[in-house]
Amino acid sequence: MIRADLHVHTRHSRLSAIPALAARDCYSDPAEVYQRALARGMDLVTFTDHDTIDGCLELLSGAGTLGNFFISEEVSATDPRSGCAFHVSAFDIDEKQHREIQRLREDVRDLARYLEAEGIPASLNHVGSSLTRCRPPLDALLEVVASFPLIETRNGAQLAASNAVAELLAQKLEAEDRFLGRTGGSDAHTARRIGWTWTKAHARDRESFLAALRAGAVASAGISGRFAPMVWDVYQVVAKYYADLVRNTHGHFTEEQRRRAAAYALLSLPLHLIALPAAGTLYRQFRVHGAARSLARDLLRTTWDAPLVASSEAEKAVSMPAGAV
Repeated sequence: MIRADLHVHTRHSRLSAIPALAARDCYSDPAEVYQRALARGMDLVTFTDHDTIDGCLELLSGAGTLGNFFISEEVSATDPRSGCAFHVSAFDIDEKQHREIQRLREDVRDLARYLEAEGIPASLNHVGSSLTRCRPPLDALLEVVASFPLIETRNGAQLAASNAVAELLAQKLEAEDRFLGRTGGSDAHTARRIGWTWTKAHARDRESFLAALRAGAVASAGISGRFAPMVWDVYQVVAKYYADLVRNTHGHFTEEQRRRAAAYALLSLPLHLIALPAAGTLYRQFRVHGAARSLARDLLRTTWDAPLVASSEAEKAVSMPAGAV
């Protein structure tokens, strides 16, 4: 059995929510992430930074060829028909494929067709949290999900009820003879949770594991997210942001960016020190749970050609009040 945490970030993942802060989504060095994954029992390692493979290339430029590593990225894709955004992990790619992926990401269907034509295994990630701002009609959503061979059903930064809804989507498509492989990953933005959640396959080495990914012959394992570890991670990222702003060790900031970011960071420091990370994380979980609850309810109302195996977490997502965590 081969294991790999298929959803991990490094300091090359940028945070686009507040451009003035010029913040990163993660401050872990690629070499640290690689070593931590191996120490946690992963047989293979990859990075899925947002719309970049720079972390993968940095590791390989320093270490040379690694037989237990492959290049990946998490693509921010858009469905132009609905305006909804989705995150898609593309595994085992090269620089040329990365450039084409970035060119096509404005249309999730074009992206899916390219990945299939190239034989690139791809997983639709954390569906529950992707639907907090926008959700296409159920038929259109199922069409998007079915365009990828894999779906992430165990995300270490999502609560179990949200992960269970991804499993319901997979079951719905299987009732219509469209099988999806299940992937898992920690979605770690600090080194702390790396390897807590993973993907497993009956494989011998990297090549056979990737072949299993392409065939969908994989399963997710490990733990779903819990509120306290997620809040701790947010505080860690905030603390590392301020340290990076002071030291600028990796040259993340230009001087102009640094001056502007310092002004915003000083203004927001009291909020960061009090409760903003915890409150923000809690608010986001309210929204994710609400989106997952709505989707689970719609799925359970539909007619199935095969018996639905609704997990206790999926049932909980439907029965709990909106926003309850």
